[in-house]
Amino acid sequence: MKHHNTFTQRLFWWWDKYLSQYALAMANANAFLLVLIYSIVVYIGYRLTGEHALTEEFIDFIYFLAVTGSTVGYGDMSPQTNAGQLFTAFFVIPLSLALFGLIIGKVLSALSALWYRQFKGKHHVNLSNHIVVIGYNRERTPHLVQMLKREEKQRQIVLISVEQQQNPLPEQVEFINVHGFTDVEDLERANIEQASCLVVDTDTDEMTLTIALFVAQMNPSAHLVAHFIDDVKCQILSAHCPNSECISNLSTELLAKSVMDFGSSLVHSELVSAHKGQTQYSIQVPKECSTFPLKALFLTFKQDFEATIIGVRDAQGEVHINQRLDQPIHGGDTLFYIADERIEFKQWPE
Repeated sequence: MKHHNTFTQRLFWWWDKYLSQYALAMANANAFLLVLIYSIVVYIGYRLTGEHALTEEFIDFIYFLAVTGSTVGYGDMSPQTNAGQLFTAFFVIPLSLALFGLIIGKVLSALSALWYRQFKGKHHVNLSNHIVVIGYNRERTPHLVQMLKREEKQRQIVLISVEQQQNPLPEQVEFINVHGFTDVEDLERANIEQASCLVVDTDTDEMTLTIALFVAQMNPSAHLVAHFIDDVKCQILSAHCPNSECISNLSTELLAKSVMDFGSSLVHSELVSAHKGQTQYSIQVPKECSTFPLKALFLTFKQDFEATIIGVRDAQGEVHINQRLDQPIHGGDTLFYIADERIEFKQWPE
């Protein structure tokens, strides 16, 4: 038994030191070059054996090799001489089967490698005007993506994560796995520079603030949204990135509001939910539009779309709720309204 183990160990040693190198070189050999050499040898062999019918036309020769290598064997073309039949039986058929299997294996291996890279998030995405979600939370992120997919019909979603080693939402998002959220080369694989919206939501406020500031430099024109628990971090990000939108934890405020006004949490949940019932949406007034009073749209929205305008965001970024009907609305302002579905409105007052 000891002698057998020694022999096996020596065999593996010789394999690792010498034979494996040649085996690896052959496995990595160019399949196209092997097929080319094989085709030339077969062509010469058929010419020497007098099989001129198989070699006169180039298309016929390629067709015969493909049919033979794939074992289909239609029978419409075959060698006629004894030498040609022996050459086919002992050289063409065995090598054709081997090369055909090699090519299929390499094609499947290449396709598998591409799928594996995408599934593991090691690829580059070729997208523009997309939404990038940075950070994965098992409770919040799937719900966030679900709501975005329901609302967003054009922009695709790219999820970036450090902890997740494979796409947690394979049917809904593109996935990028990174070594760190501040690794420029990794983040560039998500094509952040071409994104229209960046959403930062990590496990800690400190990390969220750092990443938000970092990606804001990579794409200053993107709509930046960050989720914080501490409102102080919101103020810091807003001071450095005035165009950013910070979402703080509203659970305490909703708790207090529900104590004073029963059902407030239900109303808030209904307004932000895109799954059913009335939901809050926004629409921007075209910049070329002349100034008009709010009442010019308020009744139109209510009568034609069963929608209620509840607030206005001006050019300075300040939001005003429940404005007067004579409140001037300027081009570039954003109107917030409650409706059953998003409104595609184009009949702006002149």
